[in-house]
Amino acid sequence: MAKKIGRFEVRGELGRGAQSTVYLGFDAQLQREVAIKTVHFSKPDPAQNQVLLDEARTVGKLRHANIVPIYEAGEDGGDLYLVFEYVPGKNLAEFLRDCGALSAVKAVGILRPILDAVAQAHAQGIIHRDLKPSNILLDENGTPRVMDFGIATRLGSVSESADEYSGTPAYMAPEYVEKRESSERSDVFAAGLILFEMLAGRRAVEGSNIFQVMHRIANEDVKLPASAAVDERLSGILYKALARDPSVRYQSATQFAEALDNYLDPEEDAAQNAGGKQATLDFLLRRMRHKSDFPALSESVSAINKIANSETESINKLSNSILKDFALTNKILRLVNSAYFRPAGGGSISTVSRAVIVLGFEAVRNIAITVLLFEHLQNKSNANQLKEDFLRANLAGILAKDISAVAQMRDLEQTFICALFHSLGRLLSQYYFPEESDEIRRIMAQKNCSEDNAALQVLGISFEDMGIAIARQWGFPPLIVGTMRKLPAGPVKKPVTQEERLRVLSGYSNELCDVIAQATPEARDREMKKAMTRFASAVSLDQKELQQTVQRAVEEIAEFARIIHLNLQQTTFGKQMRQFARGSAQEGRAAVDASNGDDSMNGTLLRESGPLGTSDPDDPGGAVVDAQAILTAGIQDISNTLVDGFKLNDILRIILETMYRAMGFKRVVLCIRDAKSGCMQGRFGFGPEANEIAKAFRFPLTFTPDIFHAATSKGADILISDINDPKIASRIPDWYRKAVPAHSFVLLPLNIKGNPVALIYADRDEPGGIDIPEKELSLLRTLRNQAVLAIKQGS
Repeated sequence: MAKKIGRFEVRGELGRGAQSTVYLGFDAQLQREVAIKTVHFSKPDPAQNQVLLDEARTVGKLRHANIVPIYEAGEDGGDLYLVFEYVPGKNLAEFLRDCGALSAVKAVGILRPILDAVAQAHAQGIIHRDLKPSNILLDENGTPRVMDFGIATRLGSVSESADEYSGTPAYMAPEYVEKRESSERSDVFAAGLILFEMLAGRRAVEGSNIFQVMHRIANEDVKLPASAAVDERLSGILYKALARDPSVRYQSATQFAEALDNYLDPEEDAAQNAGGKQATLDFLLRRMRHKSDFPALSESVSAINKIANSETESINKLSNSILKDFALTNKILRLVNSAYFRPAGGGSISTVSRAVIVLGFEAVRNIAITVLLFEHLQNKSNANQLKEDFLRANLAGILAKDISAVAQMRDLEQTFICALFHSLGRLLSQYYFPEESDEIRRIMAQKNCSEDNAALQVLGISFEDMGIAIARQWGFPPLIVGTMRKLPAGPVKKPVTQEERLRVLSGYSNELCDVIAQATPEARDREMKKAMTRFASAVSLDQKELQQTVQRAVEEIAEFARIIHLNLQQTTFGKQMRQFARGSAQEGRAAVDASNGDDSMNGTLLRESGPLGTSDPDDPGGAVVDAQAILTAGIQDISNTLVDGFKLNDILRIILETMYRAMGFKRVVLCIRDAKSGCMQGRFGFGPEANEIAKAFRFPLTFTPDIFHAATSKGADILISDINDPKIASRIPDWYRKAVPAHSFVLLPLNIKGNPVALIYADRDEPGGIDIPEKELSLLRTLRNQAVLAIKQGS
């Protein structure tokens, strides 16, 4: 590989295609990293190079926030090269391989700015002609950036000869396949194919060879698979963009963008003109999508729900998902260290990984979803009623879990999540449609009708149907969605299946909450007995056991409210719980009153202190991480785990997470010696793409003249400030440069009796990004030594 291309220093390879290679370069004049794309033809063709240089100059004039700009173009050794802005991140194709199908909100959110970028190019007379996921970069903030206008052509220019194509077959338009015609509508078709791919999780047109692909594009209509959860309105927009006849298609990227805007923000009279429950639901969903916080909540809950079980990989995914949000991490750790959870742990818990070990995978997942729900369902103009409904939902969840435990039924954590989301429709209606929710309550009072009947009159859909639709969109498994249906009137039969059991417990706990919320103090005992009679065959619980269970649940919700600084005395439901607790058991008063002490806050979390290491976890941007406090707490955490008995992977995961949280590393990766092959192999890590990058960490323990062998063979801790420093550049192996974008890293080897058994790697992307003060270095080495001790004991 050449050291320079033109005046640019080459620092590594980013990607390679049939006729091109993309390098990471450095512009010494402007002191910035760049991406350099070289184009190599099988035969030297100065005329072709000149044409492409002319096009590059035209494209170089484009200026748009969602276009990767061309800085410079030239020739080097007969090959053309283009110099682009370097955008750290991944392309959309890689993102989709990792994530699979996206929600409608996420897919539209990515495509919408892409269409703006393409529209501006069209306004300058430039067609992209190779619009596809791999030509769309997602930067570190998730912003899409269109790149590679390198084969774009001026509108009206002469097409290629009849036997030549330009572009990628799977993203060509039918008119280009048949007639070599390119226009704005060709890019619209390609954008439709990208939207299809995001919604379906696979390419729209597939085949065993390029001829089969091109034949299908020209002759077959594209249809979404049945598995894609796309509503009729959005699928109609998609199919118009993918019409094989270009005259039927959107005539411009702007028209396509406007259709998506109307999808997210429909006219107010759309609900009146639409017929049927599904049309009403589609309308309500579009109104909710237009609220910026709904997509954020939807994506967060969906991401956590995709993590389905407690296998090692899923624990890593859950921890990584939570750790992306600094404030969420601290709130969860504050909750798991509360009086309610702490007895299970034996000492403080300073990492998400340790919380999973102590409390269980599903418990931590449920805490995360609960905190996310609380954080997003806050609204100044509507806060009081939201707190009412949130408290009610949480009490239902705790009641269901506790009733399940007392009745010796299974699925405690699933029971909690089912009951918590049983009334999801009411919560979302109160947040997104507060005026309609007020009207629903007014109708209930005036007409003495049920909540669902009132909701049907006002919204055209029941809260139950709305909640189920959102739960499906959020990726809740069918087992849980099925439990959100209300139970029929009359005595409840003994459940036989798991779904029946979850539905019964969810229904029972929510009906008990209805009694607490709606019945007068004089009528509560009578209503409680009615509920007991209704569920007598289904749940083995006598009156005393039920009263004690409700009392414990009230104490637990009071503790939860205290931790998140939600003043129960400022909510009607909080007062109702307090009265109920006083009426059912005198000892409950102290627990409920505790939440009313000096926390007169309005429902927002207060500044936190202590081992979480932040001055204000609600403001991640202003957070000040106390590295020493987090490292010290982690060391204590590991000591507790070593005493309690442990699994080696659990200890190592806690150690890595502690380092990751404390030191602000971009990634932390653990490598373990593979005795059979005599190699060090990456296992797992924390940070963006850490688990993928870990797979590339495989290097021999026999002599190689690089920095990894120096660290492992000598047991030496090594900090590399810049991999391109002339003094060290030759000792950075090629496999590392190809796999990892980081320019600074630290190696902490784990050796036993002089033999390397493992290695901890941590990095930052920027050169000189790592600075480890002496005290923190000492604590990091203590953590490393605990890992060595755990490996000794484990073996």
